[in-house]
Amino acid sequence: MSAAPLDHLLSRLEGVQSSGRGYRTRCPSCGGQSRKLSITEADAGRLLVHCFGGCETSDVLGAIGLEIADLFPERLPADTPAARHQARIAARESQWGAALEALEHEALIIHIAGQQLAKWHLLSIEDDQRLALALRRVEEARAILRPFRPNWRAKAVGA
Repeated sequence: MSAAPLDHLLSRLEGVQSSGRGYRTRCPSCGGQSRKLSITEADAGRLLVHCFGGCETSDVLGAIGLEIADLFPERLPADTPAARHQARIAARESQWGAALEALEHEALIIHIAGQQLAKWHLLSIEDDQRLALALRRVEEARAILRPFRPNWRAKAVGA
């Protein structure tokens, strides 16, 4: 299935209404006018389907041409050493991107606080606490980036 399980399921139902963290609709198996069918997206894209009229999930799905497997996202490709290596690289690069964004934001906070202090303006308690948070976040980002140490020093010309 190419569409996300939630989109795929909702597209086959009529009268879908948002409700809390999920959706309510008429049950295609037992019918009626009330919205007895509850649909919630759980962790990792899995769907929870429950009919308060007592229908089995397989009957509900069968009425709209789906199967239990359609409630789950597509399986990942085979777990090979190369795939695990690529996944580690992608995760690391994602962490680096998030760390760099945090550094950019927190550097601005530190810069603003520095400007205030340079003008001999005292920081409020809230500003002082935010500055301390910025310093902690910079240290956290530094710890994430520490293993990544490319040769940042330019080589001497003619060396």
